[in-house]
Amino acid sequence: MSHCYDVAVLGAGVAGLTAAYRLRDRDVVVLEADSHVGGRTLSEFFEDGSWANYAAQYVSNDKLKVIELSDELDLELVPSGYHSDQFRGAMTPEQQRDLDPWLQRLEAEMANPRPADAPELDQVSVADWLEGAPVHVQDFFERWCGQLIFGANMETSLYGLMLLWGDQRTSAFTAEPVPRSNRGDTVFRGGTNTFTRALAEASGAEIRQGQTVTRVVQGEGGCTIEVSSADGATAIRARQVICALPGTVARHVVDGLPQEKAAALANVRYGRNIATPISILPEGQKGPQILVVPSRHDAVYCSNGFVLKTPGDMDRDGGCFHSYIHDRHARVVWDDDPRSIQSGALRTFGAAFPHLADRVGRIGFRRWENALPHYHPGRMADLPALQASVGAIHFCGDYTWTSNMDGAARSGEAAAEHARAAL
Repeated sequence: MSHCYDVAVLGAGVAGLTAAYRLRDRDVVVLEADSHVGGRTLSEFFEDGSWANYAAQYVSNDKLKVIELSDELDLELVPSGYHSDQFRGAMTPEQQRDLDPWLQRLEAEMANPRPADAPELDQVSVADWLEGAPVHVQDFFERWCGQLIFGANMETSLYGLMLLWGDQRTSAFTAEPVPRSNRGDTVFRGGTNTFTRALAEASGAEIRQGQTVTRVVQGEGGCTIEVSSADGATAIRARQVICALPGTVARHVVDGLPQEKAAALANVRYGRNIATPISILPEGQKGPQILVVPSRHDAVYCSNGFVLKTPGDMDRDGGCFHSYIHDRHARVVWDDDPRSIQSGALRTFGAAFPHLADRVGRIGFRRWENALPHYHPGRMADLPALQASVGAIHFCGDYTWTSNMDGAARSGEAAAEHARAAL
């Protein structure tokens, strides 16, 4: 343990890898518990040129930090072919008439800028705000919050709903201009993981996978990071630490947290997600016989309506439907055998696209316990504590900014700046 790194980055997701990239002139080690870099940007590339995303999907036109980094790394962004409005779902004319007054109320709130932690925005859940609304109006917002943040109405603040609504994810208020790219909504050609793999390579950092951080202790002259792996326990020394672990994990591994910091981390909540990307072979090809096993007859096995998919002519060229089950529905099947969940996804797909059912080439599988941090009531009041450094330890992740790739990247840059200033 004689070597002492300038910086140890804990976690190789978007936040941690952005921090490592911005510190590429320093002696940096990145510790990642998983077998891949990129966290929820995990994707798989196939020989036919298609790809499967297992979590993070598209880059909307307000994600300027991700676009900036992708340009620096010379990555290709291509039009996505879909928009988040497609998640809203169809309503009857009568239901739309019931919904319209609530949309007007929401738009009035968004036209009235206030501090993000204003109690009437940050402390009020969407469920509270919808008190007295018809059931189908509550269901509409339940679906919207679930699709965009994997949270329920009761788990999402009014401020969070305002951030998720409309075209912007940067400001909750329509009176505030939101800078945008002129490229429209895009995806990374080859899968979202191309972004984080490129960040990892360009960072020049030493990246150690399969390394689970169990404890971080500050001492004189730096920090000691205790790590477990298949090879046993070890310890690493670094002058500065950037903690890009999920907030729920950071709370338990960092020693000596101030009470306010520990309390804020204890409030962080994540939605769950199960990904079952379904790859389709080109026209004229037939997929292999896939073993189908029993699945729950009343469970939801694709909660995004198969809206997310690779660009191009799916009927002619094939590609991938990025199917997933968000939190509300994922909880029902969470402990089921993967083959059962994949079978449920296949049956659901076959009912939606019978003409493509015999061209399914493969079905992926991945559970994400910490998928997206909720905009829970009180999150914005906690934000200063969540972002605050503790001595030589600097925290980042989308729970400290906005719950998306752009928020993660911006938080990683901020943590890198704090670490650099302290070196």
